[in-house]
Amino acid sequence: MPVALRVLALLGTALWATAVASPLGAEPVVQTNGTDTFIAASAGMPELQAPGDVFASGGAVVTAGHVAGDAHVAGFDLDLEAEVAGDLYAAGAAVTARAPVGGDLSMIGFSVRTADTAITTGNARMLGGTITIDGPVGGALAATGGEITLNAAVTGDALLQGGAIAFGPAARIAGTLTYAAPEPVDIPAQVIPAARVVYTKAAPLPGRTEHLRNWGEDWAGRDRLNFPSGIALLSAFLVTFGFLVLLGSALLALAPARMEALRTVATRRPALTVLFGVLGLAALLGLVPVAMMTLIGLPFVPIIALASIVVWTLGFVLGAYAVALRSYLAFGGHDDPALGLRIVLLGCGVLGFSLLNFVPVLGWVVNVVLVLFGIGVLTAGALRALAARLPPDIMAGAPPPGGAA
Repeated sequence: MPVALRVLALLGTALWATAVASPLGAEPVVQTNGTDTFIAASAGMPELQAPGDVFASGGAVVTAGHVAGDAHVAGFDLDLEAEVAGDLYAAGAAVTARAPVGGDLSMIGFSVRTADTAITTGNARMLGGTITIDGPVGGALAATGGEITLNAAVTGDALLQGGAIAFGPAARIAGTLTYAAPEPVDIPAQVIPAARVVYTKAAPLPGRTEHLRNWGEDWAGRDRLNFPSGIALLSAFLVTFGFLVLLGSALLALAPARMEALRTVATRRPALTVLFGVLGLAALLGLVPVAMMTLIGLPFVPIIALASIVVWTLGFVLGAYAVALRSYLAFGGHDDPALGLRIVLLGCGVLGFSLLNFVPVLGWVVNVVLVLFGIGVLTAGALRALAARLPPDIMAGAPPPGGAA
């Protein structure tokens, strides 16, 4: 099967597991379809005696037993002890293979390791931050990572790309070694003769010290830097201001009743609204580490980041409008201003709080509170909409059917 299809299979396994996985500590979910076996669990796995392919996912996955076909495993901490007659595909934060693999081995993770008992009959491909290869490879080896340590025999060719490459006492390469590193590596003669080694220099990633040094050199020659002109800064400010006002105007024109209802509730209890904003923003940003820990959620991290930007922008617009309208009413304004006046108030609020950003410390603090207030408006609206869709007996605290308390 092509590599792209294998990746899709891993992602499909992970998504299926996410949908059916039981709570932490509960029994794993096992489902069969023909000779295929699907397993999802928060922690732990049953012993495998699979007649065909296995698709497994979970938080901490420890496999044991035998897989007659291919194995696709995704999770956070993978400890793979089940013997696989076919190919093994594993993706996780920490991945360790301990049993023989009859076909090819493909592993990806922050920490990737094969034990000396993990004998791979076919080819081995590994991608990770730290890669340790103690298990013999019957075919070719390809490994890319920050640190690579080879301490096993490789029957075929070896392709290594890393920031640091080391060879242990059991390392042997029968084919050709092609490696890329910042500097040539001293390879013992017993590992492979020098005539079968091909070296390619790899540019090292600049470290923190080098970044600071380059920044200092640039700052020393700041007269040569192209700083934005005043016109460019003013243009950027006007474009941003126009976008925010246009966004708020669209909300006022398309959903005036909803906007007024949310604003009214929020301004009556501003402190509670800010608290709702803190909770709403924390829940949204908290999805990022959750997605990264589960690994299967990594593709959704950019979506969460984009949603955070959108929510932050809407929070600023709503907060500025609510404060501006409340100030207008406090000075004796009409209780129900026309749409045009609302848009003018929106523009005044956005402009005022934008200019307040130029006040050191105080301006930043006020704007953060304003954004939290606006996000609180959104959070309160979402909770009210959710409460309206819940069954009446739940909202009233009625016991479930059957009389159970």
